[in-house]
Amino acid sequence: MSTPIPSCVVVVPLHTFQLPRNETRALLNAFSKLKNFEFILLHKASQSPAGFLKDLSIAASAQLRVSTRSVPDGDLASVAAYNQLLMRADFYEMFAAWDYILVFQLDAWIFNDSLCDWLVKGYTYVGAPWTGELGEDTPDTGVGNGGLSLRAVDGMIRILRSRAFHSSPVFRSSDLAFRLKLFTRYGDFPVRRRPLLFLKRLGAFFAMSCGWRNTLRHYVNCQVQEDHFFGIYAPHVYPWMLIPGLWEAACFSIETNPRATHARISPSTPLGCHAWEKHDKAFWLNTYPHEFSDIE
Repeated sequence: MSTPIPSCVVVVPLHTFQLPRNETRALLNAFSKLKNFEFILLHKASQSPAGFLKDLSIAASAQLRVSTRSVPDGDLASVAAYNQLLMRADFYEMFAAWDYILVFQLDAWIFNDSLCDWLVKGYTYVGAPWTGELGEDTPDTGVGNGGLSLRAVDGMIRILRSRAFHSSPVFRSSDLAFRLKLFTRYGDFPVRRRPLLFLKRLGAFFAMSCGWRNTLRHYVNCQVQEDHFFGIYAPHVYPWMLIPGLWEAACFSIETNPRATHARISPSTPLGCHAWEKHDKAFWLNTYPHEFSDIE
């Protein structure tokens, strides 16, 4: 008996309807590669999408499965506002009719239609891994970037509506040694020359292990990036979250260090990539020339 495929909708946040050429190409490419999925364009309430949708249909030369949802203008007014939007339960409740949403920002690119393969894996959150300079595991690594990310709708709501969101420590005593190294510059802290400052920081870490300035609500208030929130912070509080490892996540999407990361998963091709113009554009253009033939 085949496993039923969870439902998914592709959510595209639009800060404006005046898109640069490359972003328009990215959107049309996504329509083509993910033609079996419905798209929802998220836009500012003050903007009318009618003309934009008409132009898209003409450019795509096809009947598109596209609808729109509006949010208050302030939610898409800045990167910080957008981050806060994606850390609110009511955002995900807009998509309660689906099991998953695929967040597709317009600086991403889709390479293939393997999304169904990812839906049946049952992950709570999947995004491009953050990797070290050589594609290695380092203290800065994690899964993963939100610009092209798959999110379980019920899982996101469960996290953001739970009591643990307000009360449970994110980093506990078991994480203390590692977190202390981070605050003391990986162990290169002048303990002998500044013992009082060291003791102060040590005391702060013990207090944090009990929940002082160390809950998910605290990090939301500090305006942590939303993908760091779901990919790094939340799994510390919710062990039920299912997150892929670095290199499996790289088969979903690649962002940082694309040459080394792509070589690590070769001959596999990821579902897509994010920030391809920012991170080694030449690599992507040379590796997938047929994909980016119309790109400026």
